[in-house]
Amino acid sequence: MRFTWMVCMIPAFLWVGCKGKKETYQDVVRPVRVVNVEALGAINKVYTGIVEAEEYSNLAFKLSGPLVAMNVDEGQKVKKGQVIAAVDPLDYKLQYEANKAAYLTAKSQLERNKRLLSMQAISKQEYEIAEANYIKGKSAYETSANTLEDTKLRAPFDGFVEKKFVENYQKVMPGESIIKLVNPDKLAVGFTLPETSVDLTRTPMTVTVEFDTYKGIWFKARVKEFIDASPDGTGIPVKLVIDDSRFSRDVHNIYPGFSCKVNLKIETTEENSYIVPMSALFKNPTTNETSVWVYNPKTETVHGKAVEIGQLFGSDKIMVQKGLTNDDIIVVAGVNYITEGQKVKLLK
Repeated sequence: MRFTWMVCMIPAFLWVGCKGKKETYQDVVRPVRVVNVEALGAINKVYTGIVEAEEYSNLAFKLSGPLVAMNVDEGQKVKKGQVIAAVDPLDYKLQYEANKAAYLTAKSQLERNKRLLSMQAISKQEYEIAEANYIKGKSAYETSANTLEDTKLRAPFDGFVEKKFVENYQKVMPGESIIKLVNPDKLAVGFTLPETSVDLTRTPMTVTVEFDTYKGIWFKARVKEFIDASPDGTGIPVKLVIDDSRFSRDVHNIYPGFSCKVNLKIETTEENSYIVPMSALFKNPTTNETSVWVYNPKTETVHGKAVEIGQLFGSDKIMVQKGLTNDDIIVVAGVNYITEGQKVKLLK
């Protein structure tokens, strides 16, 4: 009986001992990832850009008619003055010939009446009528000559055909786009700046562009124009031009539609300001202040620190204007699972 009683008491004794050593939340070692704060000396922001034609034209006829010639294909290079396409000239040619005949007749009559007037064989009124007919005939002749020439669509500058909108034998209308002709020697780079970064358009910065086909080479560029608002809510359109003596169209085969990276390097004068990931921020439930967890490598613990934030940088970083120092190490992953003074384990 005594042996049985002792065996039964052992589990109860162990249970009491375990119950007396209650584990707290701070005793749990939480895994976190940390980074050193980044001093705000210069900021590099990278965006995706697209090469655009700075000089381009959607070519169209001034008159209507069925196409009888389409002399180019997409991607084809053309010279200034080259005939791109032509509409059926038959009706316009007939009108031209009729106006030409009328003009020549009026011209001959005017010359005849001029001689007769010098001999006083006709009145001055008859001469003036012949002169008016000549002026009218000449105007109609020149107009029909220009109209006949307009049946041919010519390239206004050297370039290449980026887009062809119609095919041969289609009937086209006045002003209807036939092709898009671009000048490959005058290129621009377009990209979209987020609305949160609108202040950057007024900030001194260095702009460089890296084309996907020439990795590792960053060409200097400058902002040519931008819209100081987001027209459709998707961001601010910005246009750049390459401003680098190393860039040559004879060497670098860059064309509209090519993709590239745009790097904006902003030199700042903000003192005691830092860049931190958005993931480092949390709202202190006690003080309701925006805070970060600062890691102490000696004790391997964290403590909260209130900060004052500034503008966003991209979608994942933000400026901290007050609250941090150069030596601070902050938690950037695991923020929501730790408490004041808790011991943590660093993830690699």
